[in-house]
Amino acid sequence: MVVVLIAAACSRDSSDTPASTPETPESSAEGTATGDFGTLENVCQEGDASGATAQGVTNNEIRVATFADPGFAGRPGLNQEFFDSAQTFAAWCNAAGGINGRKIVVDERDSALFDYQARIAEACAEDFFMVGGGAVFDDAGVEDRLSCLLPDIAGFVVTPEARGADLVVQPVPNSNEVLAIGTFNWLGEEFPESLDHIGVLTGNLPTTISQARQQQEAVEALGWTVVYDDQYPAAGPTTWAPYAAALKEKGVKGLIWVGEPENLAKLSQALRDAEYPLEWVRADANHYDEKLIDVGGDAVENVFIHSNFYPFEEADDNPATQQYLDAFAQYSPEGKDRAYLGLQGWSAWLLFAQAARDCGSDLTRSCVYDNAKQVHDWTGGGLHISGDPGTNTPGDCYTIVQATPGGFTRPDIHPDDGIFRCGDENLYEFQGDYGTGATLADVGLTQGDLE
Repeated sequence: MVVVLIAAACSRDSSDTPASTPETPESSAEGTATGDFGTLENVCQEGDASGATAQGVTNNEIRVATFADPGFAGRPGLNQEFFDSAQTFAAWCNAAGGINGRKIVVDERDSALFDYQARIAEACAEDFFMVGGGAVFDDAGVEDRLSCLLPDIAGFVVTPEARGADLVVQPVPNSNEVLAIGTFNWLGEEFPESLDHIGVLTGNLPTTISQARQQQEAVEALGWTVVYDDQYPAAGPTTWAPYAAALKEKGVKGLIWVGEPENLAKLSQALRDAEYPLEWVRADANHYDEKLIDVGGDAVENVFIHSNFYPFEEADDNPATQQYLDAFAQYSPEGKDRAYLGLQGWSAWLLFAQAARDCGSDLTRSCVYDNAKQVHDWTGGGLHISGDPGTNTPGDCYTIVQATPGGFTRPDIHPDDGIFRCGDENLYEFQGDYGTGATLADVGLTQGDLE
């Protein structure tokens, strides 16, 4: 399950003007590419679809919005991997003929952290669907999205209002009711002496605070004792030394971290300078990012990242992961190909393309949304564990990636299903109230209004 926050990526120029899909390279001209991906067949294909059947749909094109925050001045390139994944998928799919012959055109909607509502207004006016993206402050425009009946097959959703909203499908479900806790179960087995000395540290944003509270509730239900609980300025403090000193003073041995890679890297350096190594740090999937190691260097150790995906380092053993990397190498060689959020975006694109394909020529929002909601066993063609997008129920399997100075590795978690460890004990049902999703009823509409 993916929790969000501010994933620092490489710096890129950005603009409020949406960028469209680049020309398909001559080396993969139409008719020479296959539209199969992993275990999925005929995801994209040639065809004779025609008609302006919905907003953003013409005889030849399907305009789709992808959201991310790379224009945020505090973290240039924030979640750029969503844009890179979208453009790569579109080029790959269009080379195989598009969706029933219609080519995908990606409109990059850069919400720059604080402009989400304005970008939603643009998508409402121009796009057929939202696919394969996400924004940190997605609560700001969720009711506007519902008001214009714009469905979203999301790369991620963050806030409770967006996570549980109507007209959203999550290929990798992130629920308001259930939390994946497999990584916590494994940490409890491996580091039993740390369980009475737990710290929780997150950025001072409502969204991250809510995520941290959920994880704290879960570990306290496991019988763990939290001795330290604090928040830091989301863009990063001037110095991390006071936080390292506080962790040392409280005797923290295991840290639950909710944030983004660059800040964790700098905290790791401060802990090294304080000569206070932690037994473990637990981080979310957005920390599978080279930025963590590039910034933290040899101070990064014992960082364990919850994952639903096959690691990139093991792509040779998983055809879908290798195919994803090959697509980047062919169509976006300068793109950010090794970030888990990019994989989540790709899974969303696969689900959208499959759902749209099954609509045939008569491509409508209601048809695509209904088709996607009927999917109850989804692995993105073998990229990740199975989840249930139709009911937004996460899977009960997980693996772990460990960040080290030498790169990312996978510790032995005693897997029982390939590289994954599965079981009902890996899901925790919340007892606290963390908010509910926005509904069509909130804006005076019903499901029947979706055309």
